[in-house]
Amino acid sequence: MKTVLASLLVCLTAFSTTAADDASKQHATDFASKAAMSNLFEIEAAKIEIASGKADDAKQFAQDMIRDHGKAGPVLNDAAKKDGIELPAALDAEYTAKLAALRQSDAANLDQAYLSTQVTAHEEAVNLFDSYSKQGPDGQLKRTAAKILPDLRMHLTRIRGLTSK
Repeated sequence: MKTVLASLLVCLTAFSTTAADDASKQHATDFASKAAMSNLFEIEAAKIEIASGKADDAKQFAQDMIRDHGKAGPVLNDAAKKDGIELPAALDAEYTAKLAALRQSDAANLDQAYLSTQVTAHEEAVNLFDSYSKQGPDGQLKRTAAKILPDLRMHLTRIRGLTSK
């Protein structure tokens, strides 16, 4: 009887460890997917602003987003690979729709539409990276989230300044 109970205890412990590992992996996968989508969206939205925008400050911000998010993407990708997570290669329907709406903005409203999307996108990114850097499972993604977070905060401060003019 003791052997049966001991075996059962070992199985339950292994099961709970596996469940915790699965939950950690899912948390990391969810973060990595959202972070990659956000990063790709930033780059694509910036391209639209640069191509069709009129305001110099908005276009400069867009150029900086392409540079900064262009650097962050490979860092995020490398971290995900080290943690055994594959990132999505394309935007999901939500981000695709946001880009379509931005493309359809008339010339007079494009700069404002771009800046508005940037406030929301950076608020969401700061919240995502902040939460994950504090509560995510230990690993390269968590360290990378903490490393990228200050730049996202700087972007958010900057975009809020541009939209408050």
